[in-house]
Amino acid sequence: MSEVLRFEVLGPQRAWYGDRELDLGPGKQRAVLAVLLLSAGRPVPTSQIVDAVWPDEPPANGTNVVQKYVAGLRRVLEPDRSPRTPGQVLTLTDAGYQLRVGPDAVDAVRFERGVRRAERNREAGRTADAVAELKATLGLWHGEPFTGFAGPFFESARHRWVELRATALESWADLELRLGRHRELIGELVDLAAEFPVRERLRHQLMLALYRSGRQAEALAAYREFGEMLRDEYGIEPGDALQDLHRRMLRSDPALMPPTA
Repeated sequence: MSEVLRFEVLGPQRAWYGDRELDLGPGKQRAVLAVLLLSAGRPVPTSQIVDAVWPDEPPANGTNVVQKYVAGLRRVLEPDRSPRTPGQVLTLTDAGYQLRVGPDAVDAVRFERGVRRAERNREAGRTADAVAELKATLGLWHGEPFTGFAGPFFESARHRWVELRATALESWADLELRLGRHRELIGELVDLAAEFPVRERLRHQLMLALYRSGRQAEALAAYREFGEMLRDEYGIEPGDALQDLHRRMLRSDPALMPPTA
């Protein structure tokens, strides 16, 4: 049964049963599902669900409230199940509620697995394969996750996934630069530097792509703008790696060019 279910949390929360999109119900029911999806395949204690979904004002009888939303989710996720038949997808174990779906059913799990496969390809020297894996993985992202869900649990999860995506983007850009695709990369790096304005690694990659494309003045300008932003907003200077890249560009260090140039 669970093989026909698919879930998206990397963006607006959505679910499908086969080709039919499911109505996941009210906000708290969706939040309960999100908690279970983040532990897909593992049981989640009721107390943990209550803490995540109602961080400030937990309901007086949290166990019963969670049970009500679980019953609603069972009707949504197993539409063909008879009311008297035990649930197969969302079950209650001694350790808590467990969503029994395969790893490929949840986009967040597939994202993590894709990042790990890309890293293995990179370590094995299969750069093109690593790039292809990262591009496919990054295509799973459809926007900031867990929007509409408040509280420390979802804030932490949201931060983790945004950080994981940013790191994957930086890894992808590094590999593209290694393949000599600096000219093709500039437009996307400009957009990413605007989306993540304080990430020095992305700024480093943008400067390098510009420099390798014969646009030294723009590369130096990107450094000046970054330094001014850091000083004005945070009172700090660019990191050592970025300062070193800037100095090497000023002296036209030939080692900055790709080996195939």
